[in-house]
Amino acid sequence: MSKPLIYLTFANDPDAHLDLLKEESKRLFNALEEPKRKEYIEVEREESAELDEIFDYFTRNKDKVAIFHYGGHADGSRLHLEGGGGNAKGLGTLLGEQKNLKLVFLNGCSSKGQVEELFAQGVKAVIATSVPIQDSKAVEFAEQFYEALAYRRNIGHAFKLAAAFMKSRYNEGPEIQYRAYIFKRGEPIKAELPWGLYIQKEYEDEIKNWKLPHYQKISFSKDLIQYIGQSFSSNRYIMLVLEELCRYNPDIYAQMFEERGGEKVKKDSKYYPEIIIRNFPWPIGSQIRLLRVADEANIERLETLISTYLITGKALYYILLSDLWNHVRKSKISLPTEFKSGFPMNKEAYQQFDFWAGMKRIFHLFKTKEISPFVEEFEEMIIGWREEDNQAQAHLENLRKELQFGETPADMVASSTLAERALALLLKKAAFLARYRMLTVRNINMEKTRLRTLTYELDMGALNALEDRGLGMYMDEANRRKLAVSHSHSVILTVNEDRLDDSLNLSPFIIDKFTFAQAVNKTKQLSNKEARIYLMGWEDEEKLYYLTVDHQLYQSMRNEHQEDLIHTDIQASAYQEGKGEKKGMEDAFGAFGDDPFAEAESEDNSPKVFESLKDEFETFKLDTSLL
Repeated sequence: MSKPLIYLTFANDPDAHLDLLKEESKRLFNALEEPKRKEYIEVEREESAELDEIFDYFTRNKDKVAIFHYGGHADGSRLHLEGGGGNAKGLGTLLGEQKNLKLVFLNGCSSKGQVEELFAQGVKAVIATSVPIQDSKAVEFAEQFYEALAYRRNIGHAFKLAAAFMKSRYNEGPEIQYRAYIFKRGEPIKAELPWGLYIQKEYEDEIKNWKLPHYQKISFSKDLIQYIGQSFSSNRYIMLVLEELCRYNPDIYAQMFEERGGEKVKKDSKYYPEIIIRNFPWPIGSQIRLLRVADEANIERLETLISTYLITGKALYYILLSDLWNHVRKSKISLPTEFKSGFPMNKEAYQQFDFWAGMKRIFHLFKTKEISPFVEEFEEMIIGWREEDNQAQAHLENLRKELQFGETPADMVASSTLAERALALLLKKAAFLARYRMLTVRNINMEKTRLRTLTYELDMGALNALEDRGLGMYMDEANRRKLAVSHSHSVILTVNEDRLDDSLNLSPFIIDKFTFAQAVNKTKQLSNKEARIYLMGWEDEEKLYYLTVDHQLYQSMRNEHQEDLIHTDIQASAYQEGKGEKKGMEDAFGAFGDDPFAEAESEDNSPKVFESLKDEFETFKLDTSLL
């Protein structure tokens, strides 16, 4: 099937000129630029649409148009096209004949009256208004809808996000609402709300779940595979994960080449590991970084391979777990006993827990409860799970257990190679994360002056890096200024940095340590512009333990680098750098007898740095009946 086509049409009226129509055309076209540039879709626009041109266009592009958009004046029976109006019945006949048309978007005033006629002619879904809508708001709503659609949200979700943005931006009360209406064929079109997504009942699931394609078939040539194989003695199978990353994000493929003398040639292969590292979220990228160092076939490499396997599984598990918790809180979903018994609460259970199998169990809970995960690609991942993936996971789990009991393989070279091949298969399963951005968000400042719309400045940064631990906060205003906000003091996952209202909060499972260090250390700006990421470990003696991702998991468990392992009972005074040694002063004061303040000073009443995480976890346990 050919790429879906979005046909944007606009028509102005010289007697009732719409000043923002050109702006609407520009902003909608720009909103769809990303999938168009990646050649997932086609976008055409006509800024002075006439009836003959529209009919001619559909004739030349029969069954290619997926969305027909009209911006301009309208009423309950016609579109005010240039050179003469377009009667709803005549247009409906034309549109109803288009087999692949999913949606008609009538971005004009009081266009709801046309919905019934369009339904009668076979159109599946329409976005329309039941009252006059201010021109600037109509443009913003449409822009937000198409931007959400461009970033892989389905029609139903994109409509909700556009509505949420408008309510947030203008603080509108209940008199202005947005929702989807589902109608059976022949029913009169009635709606109490002014702006609606109207869907014929028989097409409800098809329309609400339809989204733009977001996958490009890219396959490495034999020449490129041979080049990678010759360039790497170890990690060659890890390098082939690039192929899967490129399929999910075609921009990555371009990073493998450069212009030289007017010709496109392969980059030096030394850059290829960096491409993988920076296109995975840092919990995974950090581990692949370590594999570049641990490149000899020994126990350190085996531990690092297993560490990468475990932390990748943990990251996927915690993403789904965070999402499940959201649904439990919103919809009061009850979880089955097997979930409660399968959650790793203590250190022993944590060390034995299979996070990959746990991730699949959580996904099946989504299917059982008929809810969609925030990261929709989990469905593709599970459905596409093959026998060789099972074998790879089973092999790595067995190797993990052997290492845990101190068993060393006889043939270290063969064992390392086989483990790398198995790990590469599972990293390919997680390659869809290259579509998403993992961000740390600290403080949020709001600004609303007389002549400016409401904006937010976020102290935030992207959790991607190259070879070092240089995870930094954004400095440029262009990256910090947003029209919508997410949660603060959190690590979030989003498809689009400019749509932070469409994000998944990963707290308390994935955290930025320095977010909380600053919260209790107002006077000393500790590592102000850095981020340091930890994954939740286990609970012991009322403490919740976290492990860094900057080192391999075995080192973190042994706490070889001091702060590899942190917990929620750490107090600010103990945490602050450079504090502690008072021995010389205590000896000096001892010459004058007991110090009357010594006992009071020995009591540590400073706040606990990570206490809020423990509170969140307690709420999670309460919501999911783990208590």
